[in-house]
Amino acid sequence: RGRSENKIAAALSIIMYKLLLVLASAQALKRPQRALAVRGGEIDPITVGKGVVLASGLYGAFDPKGNLDKYGIKAEAKGQAAGRCTAWMQIMFAAALNLDPESVHAQMMYHMLAVMVITEPMSEVFGAPKAPSVIWMAILGAVGYKTLDGSLNKWVATAIFLANGAQAFLAPDSICDMYGIKGANKIVKAMFSLMGGQMLCTGTYLGALLMDKSQSEAFAYAMAVNGLAAVKFALQDADDLKAPKSGPLAWAALSAGLAYKALN
Repeated sequence: RGRSENKIAAALSIIMYKLLLVLASAQALKRPQRALAVRGGEIDPITVGKGVVLASGLYGAFDPKGNLDKYGIKAEAKGQAAGRCTAWMQIMFAAALNLDPESVHAQMMYHMLAVMVITEPMSEVFGAPKAPSVIWMAILGAVGYKTLDGSLNKWVATAIFLANGAQAFLAPDSICDMYGIKGANKIVKAMFSLMGGQMLCTGTYLGALLMDKSQSEAFAYAMAVNGLAAVKFALQDADDLKAPKSGPLAWAALSAGLAYKALN
């Protein structure tokens, strides 16, 4: 019976993956197709940034073990599950960059709800209760709906990313305690910190748009946060995991370069 339930869960997960990708593709096709932005013969840094972040997120979501191996991290089941959660937050960051700035705040609530449905089976890997996830799904759906109809300030959606992102990034232990995650090791906590970093990237982007910054400026600030998260991992977590620093430092350099190009 256990194997049968696992197979069903795996099948549902695959279906949800495909559904989200189809919806994302439909959204991209529905948006007015702009000519590829060119600055002095160079591709728009936003195009490059969201493509790189999306590619990394997709790889990590579909093959977390292989993705972590590339960074010299040998993870067991819980570490791989945490790595997959981090990858999905990369996909969410890329989704935010691809959505219409006018409706992105509300749409990101729906996107996060979908991701929570997709990643919920991982709570079983962590031995965590499902109730908190169900509560968050209801909150995200309500905030998305009220934001989309204009009756709720967009700062609420932004604050959800910033507050949760800051907690996970700065205090992953508290995330484990709050959501009843059992037996979290160093890899799990490091992945949760990175996950928080990705949420901060999205929150920074959303917040900058609300402060009347251009999309290029908002992207630059978000990529600066991405670079800082990578530096933090290289200086603090890499040693604990006995992993090379080259991977996160490469991300830091790429993020800094794209941020600079977006502002110039």
